[in-house]
Amino acid sequence: MLRTMAIACCLVPTSVLTAEFTLEPHGEGRSILRENGTPVLVYNHGDQLESGFDADRTRSCYVHPLYGLDGEMLTDDFPPDHPHHRGASMMWPRVSVGTKPVDHWHIEGIRTRNEELSLRVVGDAAVLDAENVWMLEDGTIAAREQTQWTVRPADQGGRIIDVESTITAGDEPITLRGAAQPKGYGGHVIRFSPRTDQVITTDLGVVEGDRDRLPYRWADCSATSGDSGTMSGLTLMPHPDGRDYPPSWQLRRFGMLGIAWPGLGRHVLPAGDSITLAYRAWIHRGDSDGSQAAWADWMRELGRSNPIAARRRLLHDDDPTTWRRVGTANFERNDGILHGWGNEPRNSFYVGPEVADFELEMEFKPEPGSNSGIQIRSRITPDGQAVRGYQVEIDTSERAWTGGLYDERRRGWLESLADDPIARSAMLPDRWNHLRIVMEGPHLRTWVNGVPCVDSYDSMDMNGILAFQVHGGGCDMQWRNVSLTPLGRHDWTPLFDGTLDGWRPHGGGDWTIEDGVLVGRQRADDPEHGHLVFDALPRDFTLRLRFKSPRGNSGVYFRAERSDASRTPGIAGFQAEIDGHSGMTGGLYETGGRGWVIPVDGDFPDRYRSEQWNTMTISADGPRVVVHVNGSKTADLVDAAGRRDGVLALQLHGGEDMEVRFQSVELLEPDVDAMRSNGRTARDE
Repeated sequence: MLRTMAIACCLVPTSVLTAEFTLEPHGEGRSILRENGTPVLVYNHGDQLESGFDADRTRSCYVHPLYGLDGEMLTDDFPPDHPHHRGASMMWPRVSVGTKPVDHWHIEGIRTRNEELSLRVVGDAAVLDAENVWMLEDGTIAAREQTQWTVRPADQGGRIIDVESTITAGDEPITLRGAAQPKGYGGHVIRFSPRTDQVITTDLGVVEGDRDRLPYRWADCSATSGDSGTMSGLTLMPHPDGRDYPPSWQLRRFGMLGIAWPGLGRHVLPAGDSITLAYRAWIHRGDSDGSQAAWADWMRELGRSNPIAARRRLLHDDDPTTWRRVGTANFERNDGILHGWGNEPRNSFYVGPEVADFELEMEFKPEPGSNSGIQIRSRITPDGQAVRGYQVEIDTSERAWTGGLYDERRRGWLESLADDPIARSAMLPDRWNHLRIVMEGPHLRTWVNGVPCVDSYDSMDMNGILAFQVHGGGCDMQWRNVSLTPLGRHDWTPLFDGTLDGWRPHGGGDWTIEDGVLVGRQRADDPEHGHLVFDALPRDFTLRLRFKSPRGNSGVYFRAERSDASRTPGIAGFQAEIDGHSGMTGGLYETGGRGWVIPVDGDFPDRYRSEQWNTMTISADGPRVVVHVNGSKTADLVDAAGRRDGVLALQLHGGEDMEVRFQSVELLEPDVDAMRSNGRTARDE
């Protein structure tokens, strides 16, 4: 039942705000928000149906009209070309409630209904709160939605409106998907009213024609209103903390800006769980000249850096990069397009700049039967005839692993897409596709046409070259619109410097330094576990240890909690196992908790080298924990239950005649300029 009485006349005192905002009834099921008498927006909390449209077009819980600074109407509702479009709204064409498919976009099988609407004051802004439900045709509440429109007073620069929507699944999981290939639309959408001289602009420039699946940090639609004869517009900016930021978009010449998340992918919201989606709308006079500055102002307001300030185009005439060819295939550049082709006996590469942490975007178009890839943080082999290192795959075969991660001339496949049918279907044949690669320290992610493909942690190489590959055999590839955004770098810092400075023994056993090596020993007649503790471990980290385990059982505790040394084992938390005899090295064990969380099995001799130096890396980032031993991944866990902070400790197992040696213990740290692709400073995380 709608509770409209709570919003019938809500006046915000001028002593609180620099502007007076009012929320008043504005016809059946509609309320208008005004600032000093000037209309800002109308929220349609009740059913709306224009004359001449079928009853199944009835809709509610959206904003229309949204007004410009001079009272001009920016949005449209019930447009003849797409009658289901509705002002500023949030909707997806492919929604599943449990296993039941419904269509939020076209209003089939599900409706959004309002339960309460109210206005409140936060600082100098007016906040319009809408409590909505997603209701199925049988009356079942599939999800609850809380949407806030935070409206700031208009000034000469424009008006800022921050929109935040939190969706909470009901008794069954909710699956959100954009439209089917090739479009992927669905999410927060603004349909603009018919105007003249319309121009759509993004952070990459003016857009000619329609666009789908391409990521932007902001998009603007500006046009001339017939009523005033002056140009005005709206810039839409997705919040940088959003998933897969920057998301894909749907841009339409007829006047539409759509943040198309999750696009061609999918997002499953478990029963009872929530997700928050947010954006900023900047309403302005004139064209989009101020949009980039408005976005940068928002980033500063959020305490973020501007990651795209250093973005540069590659392969164009103004590209200062020195490129070289490795191999015998053909490479030709023309007006920003790189064409590579050949039928050679071995792989060839077009080698460019050195990269460390970065965001790389491009469009690519392979001819059928071609196999290719993008080498990142790679090296030219000593003979100068090949390239080795990380490669993001481009694959036109039936296998369809485009976007997967391969280690050229080294470890082979690191992240195939064999178990991800959505990612395998992301590349579209016979057309230009978009590829995005982000490397932030050990964290590597890829997207193809906005679909997440790889989300991996691997710290074998922290820098290296960028190169385009033409695979041996028949291959014909094109690349264009290549842009590279440097994000700083990460480097290894020793935690063990040949002394015990910063480390404290805890419990039994003995720790010594022998020829610059940290050595721990324990006796079989001593039941007490021993630990060498390092307290200053960040919450999120990547650690690298070079170790040898001649005899007995050891391990590396992290995010651990010390306890009384007299109480075995004197510590609680996660441990990455070191045991050269049982084959469990690299497994994850939770002492004082669940025991084995990820036991290790598989080809033990290839992973661990007995009586030799071995390398273990541990990456802990929020709930994600990834362990490698000698470059092989032994554990990859997303764990909501485990501890998120605590000490680092090297273990001596009690009751065993054991010895463990550590040649080095290193922490991967960002440099002062390192940042995330969402503008967060890496050192602050």
